[in-house]
Amino acid sequence: MKRLLHLSISIFICLNFFSCEKRARLVDIKLLLLTPDGYFNQPIVLSGKVNEIGPGALWFILEDKTGYIQVTTENISHHNSCIHKGNELSLSGRLEQYENHKYFSLHSVLRCFH
Repeated sequence: MKRLLHLSISIFICLNFFSCEKRARLVDIKLLLLTPDGYFNQPIVLSGKVNEIGPGALWFILEDKTGYIQVTTENISHHNSCIHKGNELSLSGRLEQYENHKYFSLHSVLRCFH
């Protein structure tokens, strides 16, 4: 019984240590758009400035020093007060594609600078 308990604890620790959750990494927008296959279904962090906001704040354009990308806000439960033109943001989310249009699906705002 004691051996089974040790084995169970060891398995639990290994599963937590080698979790399937992938860590998000900071990516330049240009790299994301030029080599998208390496980023689909991966957690990503983008940083940049809000350049334009769509109707109802359902999307906005995020621009960094390398380019720009459309960001959708459909996956966040409420309007985020940080999403204003000119604000600097760090975002977590995933690269998505609809037909030939690549966009960033926002999951959360990590940092906001006014």
